[in-house]
Amino acid sequence: MSEKKKIHHAWFIMLGVAFMIGANGGAFLNAGGVFFNFIVADLGISLGQLTLYISFFFVFHTLIMPLVGKMLPTCNIRVVLSVCIVVLCLAEAAMFFYTEPWQWWISGALFGIFGGFVIIVPGPILIENWFFKRKGFAMGLAMCASGVGGAIFSIVCNSFISAYGWRMAYVLTAIVVALVSLPWTMFVFRFKPADMGLKPYGWNKNASVESAANRPGLPKKVAIRTLAFWALFIFCGIEALFSGYNGHLPGFSVSIGLGPDFGAQMLSASMIGYVVATIFIGPIMDKFNAYKPTAVIIVIAAISLLGFAFVRDPLGLMICAFVFGLNSIMVAVSLPMLLSDVFGNKDYAGIMAYARMCGIIGSFGSTAIGFSYDSLNTFVPAFFGGIVVLAVCAIMLAIAYLQRKKIKQLWVE
Repeated sequence: MSEKKKIHHAWFIMLGVAFMIGANGGAFLNAGGVFFNFIVADLGISLGQLTLYISFFFVFHTLIMPLVGKMLPTCNIRVVLSVCIVVLCLAEAAMFFYTEPWQWWISGALFGIFGGFVIIVPGPILIENWFFKRKGFAMGLAMCASGVGGAIFSIVCNSFISAYGWRMAYVLTAIVVALVSLPWTMFVFRFKPADMGLKPYGWNKNASVESAANRPGLPKKVAIRTLAFWALFIFCGIEALFSGYNGHLPGFSVSIGLGPDFGAQMLSASMIGYVVATIFIGPIMDKFNAYKPTAVIIVIAAISLLGFAFVRDPLGLMICAFVFGLNSIMVAVSLPMLLSDVFGNKDYAGIMAYARMCGIIGSFGSTAIGFSYDSLNTFVPAFFGGIVVLAVCAIMLAIAYLQRKKIKQLWVE
Protein backbone atom coordinates (compact mmCIF):
# COMPACT_ATOMS: atom_id res chain seq x y z
CA MET A 1 0.00 0.00 0.00
CA SER A 2 1.22 3.49 -0.77
CA GLU A 3 1.81 5.87 2.08
CA LYS A 4 -0.95 8.41 2.54
CA LYS A 5 -0.02 11.69 0.91
CA LYS A 6 0.63 14.44 3.44
CA ILE A 7 -0.43 18.07 3.12
CA HIS A 8 2.59 20.11 2.10
CA HIS A 9 3.73 22.51 4.83
CA ALA A 10 3.47 25.33 2.28
CA TRP A 11 -0.29 25.36 2.76
CA PHE A 12 0.14 25.85 6.52
CA ILE A 13 2.51 28.71 5.76
CA MET A 14 -0.16 30.23 3.51
CA LEU A 15 -2.79 29.82 6.23
CA GLY A 16 -0.49 31.37 8.84
CA VAL A 17 0.23 34.32 6.55
CA ALA A 18 -3.52 34.78 6.11
CA PHE A 19 -4.16 34.87 9.86
CA MET A 20 -1.20 37.17 10.49
CA ILE A 21 -2.13 39.67 7.78
CA GLY A 22 -5.86 39.40 8.44
CA ALA A 23 -5.50 40.15 12.13
CA ASN A 24 -2.77 42.80 12.08
CA GLY A 25 -3.51 44.53 8.77
CA GLY A 26 -7.25 44.10 9.11
CA ALA A 27 -7.51 45.47 12.64
CA PHE A 28 -4.76 48.08 12.87
CA LEU A 29 -5.04 49.57 9.38
CA ASN A 30 -8.18 48.61 7.46
CA ALA A 31 -10.56 48.89 10.40
CA GLY A 32 -8.85 51.86 12.03
CA GLY A 33 -11.28 54.32 10.44
CA VAL A 34 -14.14 52.95 12.54
CA PHE A 35 -12.69 54.80 15.54
CA PHE A 36 -12.21 58.21 13.88
CA ASN A 37 -15.63 59.81 14.30
CA PHE A 38 -15.97 58.69 17.91
CA ILE A 39 -12.56 60.09 18.84
CA VAL A 40 -13.12 63.39 17.02
CA ALA A 41 -16.51 63.84 18.70
CA ASP A 42 -15.17 62.92 22.14
CA LEU A 43 -11.91 64.88 22.17
CA GLY A 44 -12.76 67.74 19.82
CA ILE A 45 -9.69 67.31 17.62
CA SER A 46 -9.69 67.66 13.84
CA LEU A 47 -9.96 64.66 11.56
CA GLY A 48 -6.87 65.76 9.66
CA GLN A 49 -4.76 65.94 12.84
CA LEU A 50 -5.92 62.52 14.00
CA THR A 51 -5.34 60.75 10.71
CA LEU A 52 -1.76 62.01 10.54
CA TYR A 53 -0.91 58.86 12.46
CA ILE A 54 -1.55 56.91 9.24
CA SER A 55 0.98 59.14 7.50
CA PHE A 56 3.44 58.36 10.28
CA PHE A 57 2.81 54.67 9.61
CA PHE A 58 3.72 55.03 5.95
CA VAL A 59 6.78 57.23 6.57
CA PHE A 60 8.34 54.94 9.16
CA HIS A 61 7.27 51.88 7.19
CA THR A 62 9.21 53.25 4.24
CA LEU A 63 12.31 54.00 6.30
CA ILE A 64 12.41 50.49 7.76
CA MET A 65 12.04 48.62 4.46
CA PRO A 66 15.77 48.19 3.65
CA LEU A 67 16.30 46.69 7.11
CA VAL A 68 13.33 44.35 6.64
CA GLY A 69 14.75 43.08 3.35
CA LYS A 70 18.11 42.35 5.00
CA MET A 71 16.86 40.88 8.28
CA LEU A 72 14.11 38.49 7.19
CA PRO A 73 16.38 36.13 5.20
CA THR A 74 19.04 36.03 7.94
CA CYS A 75 17.18 36.05 11.28
CA ASN A 76 14.87 33.59 13.01
CA ILE A 77 11.62 34.66 11.40
CA ARG A 78 9.50 33.20 14.20
CA VAL A 79 11.23 35.34 16.83
CA VAL A 80 11.24 38.52 14.73
CA LEU A 81 7.57 38.32 13.71
CA SER A 82 6.35 37.34 17.18
CA VAL A 83 8.16 40.21 18.91
CA CYS A 84 6.90 42.67 16.31
CA ILE A 85 3.30 41.52 16.74
CA VAL A 86 3.55 41.99 20.52
CA VAL A 87 4.78 45.56 19.99
CA LEU A 88 1.97 46.27 17.49
CA CYS A 89 -0.64 45.04 19.96
CA LEU A 90 0.84 47.18 22.74
CA ALA A 91 0.82 50.24 20.43
CA GLU A 92 -2.89 49.61 19.73
CA ALA A 93 -3.81 49.01 23.37
CA ALA A 94 -1.95 52.17 24.43
CA MET A 95 -4.56 54.26 22.60
CA PHE A 96 -6.78 53.60 25.62
CA PHE A 97 -4.84 56.40 27.37
CA TYR A 98 -4.54 58.91 24.51
CA THR A 99 -5.99 62.42 24.65
CA GLU A 100 -3.88 64.35 22.11
CA PRO A 101 -3.25 63.78 18.37
CA TRP A 102 0.54 63.50 18.81
CA GLN A 103 0.05 60.39 20.91
CA TRP A 104 -1.63 58.63 17.97
CA TRP A 105 1.32 59.73 15.85
CA ILE A 106 3.64 57.74 18.15
CA SER A 107 1.54 54.62 17.69
CA GLY A 108 1.52 55.30 13.96
CA ALA A 109 5.32 55.36 13.95
CA LEU A 110 5.41 52.06 15.86
CA PHE A 111 2.90 50.57 13.42
CA GLY A 112 5.21 51.59 10.58
CA ILE A 113 8.44 50.27 12.11
CA PHE A 114 7.20 46.96 13.46
CA GLY A 115 4.38 46.55 10.96
CA GLY A 116 6.99 46.56 8.20
CA PHE A 117 8.08 43.16 9.51
CA VAL A 118 4.51 41.84 9.79
CA ILE A 119 1.81 43.46 7.67
CA ILE A 120 3.23 44.21 4.23
CA VAL A 121 6.43 42.43 3.21
CA PRO A 122 6.83 38.99 4.87
CA GLY A 123 3.62 37.48 3.48
CA PRO A 124 4.54 37.77 -0.22
CA ILE A 125 8.12 36.70 0.51
CA LEU A 126 6.99 33.57 2.38
CA ILE A 127 4.56 32.66 -0.41
CA GLU A 128 7.24 33.25 -3.02
CA ASN A 129 9.68 31.02 -1.11
CA TRP A 130 7.25 28.18 -0.37
CA PHE A 131 5.33 27.90 -3.67
CA PHE A 132 6.81 26.92 -7.01
CA LYS A 133 3.42 26.18 -8.57
CA ARG A 134 0.03 27.78 -7.84
CA LYS A 135 1.84 30.83 -6.51
CA GLY A 136 -0.83 33.30 -7.65
CA PHE A 137 -3.58 31.17 -6.14
CA ALA A 138 -1.74 30.98 -2.81
CA MET A 139 -0.83 34.67 -2.91
CA GLY A 140 -4.45 35.62 -3.56
CA LEU A 141 -5.83 33.47 -0.76
CA ALA A 142 -3.23 34.66 1.74
CA MET A 143 -3.41 38.34 0.90
CA CYS A 144 -7.21 38.42 0.77
CA ALA A 145 -7.08 37.88 4.51
CA SER A 146 -6.40 41.59 4.94
CA GLY A 147 -9.81 42.24 3.40
CA VAL A 148 -11.46 39.50 5.44
CA GLY A 149 -9.83 40.86 8.57
CA GLY A 150 -10.85 44.41 7.70
CA ALA A 151 -14.45 43.35 7.09
CA ILE A 152 -14.62 41.37 10.32
CA PHE A 153 -12.74 43.84 12.50
CA SER A 154 -14.69 46.86 11.22
CA ILE A 155 -17.84 45.21 12.55
CA VAL A 156 -16.17 43.82 15.67
CA CYS A 157 -14.53 47.14 16.55
CA ASN A 158 -17.79 49.00 16.00
CA SER A 159 -19.49 46.51 18.34
CA PHE A 160 -16.73 46.92 20.93
CA ILE A 161 -17.13 50.71 20.73
CA SER A 162 -20.90 50.52 21.12
CA ALA A 163 -20.62 48.19 24.12
CA TYR A 164 -17.51 49.49 25.92
CA GLY A 165 -16.51 52.82 24.37
CA TRP A 166 -13.70 53.55 21.93
CA ARG A 167 -10.94 53.41 24.56
CA MET A 168 -11.65 49.88 25.78
CA ALA A 169 -12.31 48.82 22.17
CA TYR A 170 -8.65 49.47 21.38
CA VAL A 171 -7.54 47.17 24.21
CA LEU A 172 -9.94 44.38 23.26
CA THR A 173 -8.89 44.61 19.61
CA ALA A 174 -5.22 44.24 20.57
CA ILE A 175 -5.96 41.15 22.64
CA VAL A 176 -7.89 39.49 19.81
CA VAL A 177 -5.09 40.20 17.32
CA ALA A 178 -2.47 38.64 19.60
CA LEU A 179 -4.54 35.49 20.14
CA VAL A 180 -5.21 35.05 16.43
CA SER A 181 -1.72 35.65 15.01
CA LEU A 182 0.95 34.65 17.56
CA PRO A 183 0.42 30.85 17.44
CA TRP A 184 1.28 30.85 13.73
CA THR A 185 4.39 33.01 13.98
CA MET A 186 5.70 31.14 17.03
CA PHE A 187 5.13 27.54 15.96
CA VAL A 188 4.42 27.22 12.21
CA PHE A 189 6.52 29.68 10.25
CA ARG A 190 9.89 28.93 8.64
CA PHE A 191 11.51 31.32 6.18
CA LYS A 192 12.07 28.77 3.40
CA PRO A 193 11.36 25.08 2.75
CA ALA A 194 15.03 24.14 3.12
CA ASP A 195 14.77 25.07 6.81
CA MET A 196 12.59 21.97 7.18
CA GLY A 197 14.40 19.84 4.61
CA LEU A 198 11.63 20.43 2.05
CA LYS A 199 11.25 21.77 -1.49
CA PRO A 200 8.69 24.41 -2.50
CA TYR A 201 5.21 23.18 -3.27
CA GLY A 202 4.98 21.88 -6.83
CA TRP A 203 8.71 21.73 -7.43
CA ASN A 204 10.37 18.79 -9.13
CA LYS A 205 13.81 18.59 -10.64
CA ASN A 206 12.48 17.81 -14.14
CA ALA A 207 9.92 20.61 -14.27
CA SER A 208 12.31 23.47 -14.83
CA VAL A 209 15.86 24.61 -14.54
CA GLU A 210 14.59 26.95 -11.82
CA SER A 211 15.62 24.89 -8.83
CA ALA A 212 14.33 25.49 -5.33
CA ALA A 213 17.70 26.83 -4.26
CA ASN A 214 18.59 28.80 -7.38
CA ARG A 215 15.78 30.51 -9.23
CA PRO A 216 16.89 32.95 -11.92
CA GLY A 217 16.20 36.64 -11.94
CA LEU A 218 17.78 40.07 -11.95
CA PRO A 219 20.16 40.98 -9.09
CA LYS A 220 18.73 43.59 -6.74
CA LYS A 221 21.43 46.18 -7.47
CA VAL A 222 20.65 45.96 -11.17
CA ALA A 223 16.87 45.79 -10.77
CA ILE A 224 16.52 48.98 -8.73
CA ARG A 225 18.29 50.95 -11.45
CA THR A 226 15.84 50.00 -14.19
CA LEU A 227 13.02 52.14 -15.55
CA ALA A 228 10.61 49.26 -14.94
CA PHE A 229 11.43 49.18 -11.22
CA TRP A 230 10.77 52.89 -10.79
CA ALA A 231 7.58 52.67 -12.82
CA LEU A 232 6.33 49.90 -10.50
CA PHE A 233 7.59 51.89 -7.51
CA ILE A 234 5.48 54.89 -8.52
CA PHE A 235 2.56 52.66 -9.50
CA CYS A 236 2.45 51.02 -6.08
CA GLY A 237 3.22 54.23 -4.18
CA ILE A 238 0.40 56.29 -5.57
CA GLU A 239 -1.96 53.32 -5.47
CA ALA A 240 -1.24 53.21 -1.73
CA LEU A 241 -3.09 56.53 -1.52
CA PHE A 242 -6.28 54.48 -1.82
CA SER A 243 -5.78 52.82 1.54
CA GLY A 244 -6.74 56.21 2.95
CA TYR A 245 -10.16 56.13 1.30
CA ASN A 246 -11.27 53.02 3.17
CA GLY A 247 -10.60 54.67 6.51
CA HIS A 248 -12.81 57.61 5.54
CA LEU A 249 -15.83 55.61 4.38
CA PRO A 250 -17.50 55.86 7.83
CA GLY A 251 -16.91 59.62 7.82
CA PHE A 252 -18.19 59.89 4.24
CA SER A 253 -21.34 58.07 5.30
CA VAL A 254 -21.89 60.53 8.16
CA SER A 255 -21.26 63.51 5.83
CA ILE A 256 -24.13 62.47 3.53
CA GLY A 257 -26.53 61.70 6.39
CA LEU A 258 -26.36 57.89 6.43
CA GLY A 259 -24.64 57.56 9.82
CA PRO A 260 -21.57 55.73 11.18
CA ASP A 261 -23.17 52.27 11.25
CA PHE A 262 -23.84 52.38 7.51
CA GLY A 263 -20.28 53.65 7.06
CA ALA A 264 -18.95 50.60 8.91
CA GLN A 265 -21.03 48.41 6.59
CA MET A 266 -19.57 50.20 3.56
CA LEU A 267 -16.09 49.54 4.92
CA SER A 268 -16.97 45.86 5.33
CA ALA A 269 -18.36 45.76 1.78
CA SER A 270 -15.09 47.22 0.49
CA MET A 271 -13.11 44.56 2.33
CA ILE A 272 -15.36 41.82 0.96
CA GLY A 273 -14.83 43.17 -2.56
CA TYR A 274 -11.11 42.87 -2.02
CA VAL A 275 -11.51 39.28 -0.83
CA VAL A 276 -13.52 38.32 -3.90
CA ALA A 277 -10.94 39.93 -6.19
CA THR A 278 -8.01 38.08 -4.63
CA ILE A 279 -9.74 34.70 -4.78
CA PHE A 280 -10.59 34.97 -8.48
CA ILE A 281 -7.76 37.08 -9.87
CA GLY A 282 -4.85 35.20 -8.25
CA PRO A 283 -5.47 32.06 -10.35
CA ILE A 284 -5.90 34.21 -13.46
CA MET A 285 -2.44 35.68 -12.85
CA ASP A 286 -1.07 32.14 -12.50
CA LYS A 287 -2.39 31.27 -15.94
CA PHE A 288 -1.44 34.47 -17.75
CA ASN A 289 0.39 37.30 -15.99
CA ALA A 290 -0.41 40.20 -13.68
CA TYR A 291 -0.62 42.96 -16.29
CA LYS A 292 -4.09 42.62 -17.84
CA PRO A 293 -6.02 41.82 -14.63
CA THR A 294 -4.38 44.81 -12.94
CA ALA A 295 -5.34 47.11 -15.81
CA VAL A 296 -8.97 45.98 -15.55
CA ILE A 297 -8.97 46.66 -11.79
CA ILE A 298 -7.74 50.22 -12.43
CA VAL A 299 -10.73 50.91 -14.66
CA ILE A 300 -13.18 49.37 -12.18
CA ALA A 301 -11.74 51.43 -9.31
CA ALA A 302 -12.20 54.65 -11.31
CA ILE A 303 -15.86 53.80 -11.96
CA SER A 304 -16.45 53.17 -8.25
CA LEU A 305 -15.02 56.59 -7.34
CA LEU A 306 -17.43 58.22 -9.77
CA GLY A 307 -20.18 56.33 -7.97
CA PHE A 308 -19.11 57.72 -4.59
CA ALA A 309 -19.18 61.23 -6.04
CA PHE A 310 -22.71 61.03 -7.44
CA VAL A 311 -24.68 58.09 -5.98
CA ARG A 312 -26.62 58.65 -2.75
CA ASP A 313 -28.86 55.60 -2.71
CA PRO A 314 -27.73 53.21 0.11
CA LEU A 315 -27.81 50.12 -2.11
CA GLY A 316 -25.89 51.90 -4.85
CA LEU A 317 -23.27 53.06 -2.37
CA MET A 318 -22.85 49.55 -1.00
CA ILE A 319 -22.23 48.33 -4.55
CA CYS A 320 -19.69 51.12 -5.10
CA ALA A 321 -17.93 50.20 -1.84
CA PHE A 322 -17.79 46.54 -2.84
CA VAL A 323 -16.39 47.39 -6.27
CA PHE A 324 -13.94 49.92 -4.83
CA GLY A 325 -12.51 47.19 -2.60
CA LEU A 326 -11.12 45.48 -5.68
CA ASN A 327 -8.44 48.19 -5.95
CA SER A 328 -6.57 46.86 -2.91
CA ILE A 329 -5.45 43.85 -4.91
CA MET A 330 -3.03 46.08 -6.82
CA VAL A 331 -0.69 46.39 -3.85
CA ALA A 332 -1.44 43.12 -2.05
CA VAL A 333 -1.33 40.71 -5.01
CA SER A 334 -0.49 42.53 -8.24
CA LEU A 335 2.75 44.12 -7.06
CA PRO A 336 4.34 40.87 -5.77
CA MET A 337 3.33 39.10 -8.98
CA LEU A 338 4.46 42.01 -11.17
CA LEU A 339 7.87 42.05 -9.49
CA SER A 340 8.21 38.30 -9.98
CA ASP A 341 7.11 38.57 -13.65
CA VAL A 342 9.58 41.34 -14.46
CA PHE A 343 12.57 40.67 -12.19
CA GLY A 344 12.37 36.96 -11.36
CA ASN A 345 13.19 35.35 -8.03
CA LYS A 346 16.95 35.66 -7.54
CA ASP A 347 16.81 38.68 -5.18
CA TYR A 348 13.06 38.76 -4.68
CA ALA A 349 13.09 39.61 -0.94
CA GLY A 350 15.41 42.57 -1.43
CA ILE A 351 13.62 43.89 -4.50
CA MET A 352 10.27 43.52 -2.76
CA ALA A 353 11.51 45.42 0.29
CA TYR A 354 12.85 48.28 -1.82
CA ALA A 355 9.65 48.39 -3.88
CA ARG A 356 7.59 48.66 -0.70
CA MET A 357 9.48 51.82 0.20
CA CYS A 358 7.03 53.39 -2.22
CA GLY A 359 4.74 53.76 0.78
CA ILE A 360 6.25 57.22 1.26
CA ILE A 361 4.28 58.36 -1.79
CA GLY A 362 0.96 57.19 -0.39
CA SER A 363 1.77 58.13 3.19
CA PHE A 364 -0.29 61.29 3.19
CA GLY A 365 -3.35 59.93 1.39
CA SER A 366 -5.61 59.60 4.42
CA THR A 367 -4.37 62.87 5.90
CA ALA A 368 -4.89 64.76 2.64
CA ILE A 369 -8.45 63.43 2.41
CA GLY A 370 -9.04 64.46 6.03
CA PHE A 371 -7.75 67.99 5.52
CA SER A 372 -9.65 68.25 2.23
CA TYR A 373 -12.86 67.43 4.05
CA ASP A 374 -12.00 69.84 6.90
CA SER A 375 -11.59 72.65 4.32
CA LEU A 376 -14.41 71.87 1.88
CA ASN A 377 -16.89 69.96 4.07
CA THR A 378 -17.26 67.33 1.35
CA PHE A 379 -15.35 64.24 0.18
CA VAL A 380 -16.28 64.65 -3.51
CA PRO A 381 -13.10 66.49 -4.64
CA ALA A 382 -11.01 63.69 -3.11
CA PHE A 383 -12.91 61.14 -5.22
CA PHE A 384 -12.11 63.02 -8.43
CA GLY A 385 -8.49 63.32 -7.35
CA GLY A 386 -8.42 59.53 -7.00
CA ILE A 387 -9.46 59.11 -10.64
CA VAL A 388 -6.48 61.21 -11.73
CA VAL A 389 -4.21 59.05 -9.57
CA LEU A 390 -5.56 55.89 -11.22
CA ALA A 391 -4.75 57.30 -14.65
CA VAL A 392 -1.13 57.73 -13.55
CA CYS A 393 -1.16 54.14 -12.23
CA ALA A 394 -2.21 52.88 -15.66
CA ILE A 395 0.66 54.76 -17.36
CA MET A 396 3.26 53.40 -14.91
CA LEU A 397 1.98 49.84 -15.35
CA ALA A 398 2.28 50.11 -19.13
CA ILE A 399 5.83 51.48 -18.90
CA ALA A 400 6.94 48.58 -16.66
CA TYR A 401 5.58 45.92 -18.97
CA LEU A 402 7.04 47.50 -22.07
CA GLN A 403 10.43 46.92 -20.40
CA ARG A 404 9.71 43.33 -19.29
CA LYS A 405 11.02 41.41 -22.32
CA LYS A 406 14.26 43.35 -22.38
CA ILE A 407 14.85 42.82 -18.65
CA LYS A 408 14.19 39.06 -18.78
CA GLN A 409 17.10 38.72 -21.18
CA LEU A 410 19.37 39.96 -18.37
CA TRP A 411 18.23 37.38 -15.77
CA VAL A 412 20.99 35.29 -14.23
CA GLU A 413 21.03 32.08 -12.19
